Amino acid sequence: MGNSRRCLGCHESDSTENLLRCVARDDQVVVDEKEREPGRGAWVHRNQECLSQSLQRRAWSRALKTGASLDCSALDNLSRSPDLAKTRLNG
Repeated sequence: MGNSRRCLGCHESDSTENLLRCVARDDQVVVDEKEREPGRGAWVHRNQECLSQSLQRRAWSRALKTGASLDCSALDNLSRSPDLAKTRLNG
């Protein structure tokens, strides 16, 4: 079992195995599938509900501690995916 992190959507702690790590790159939120990208990361459950809640709350800029507003379009598209858990996230 991996380390425990808090989901930006539902605010519940869970194992990193059940969560997606995202980082800010060039004012965009990028999914860090291999969990090796440098910098501050934020975590969200691999389901549409948690992704949607985190986007509605605009939690990403605060969690990643960026002053500018972040482009979360990749996460928005991912949250609309019908088969989120099986979707390959980075191409």
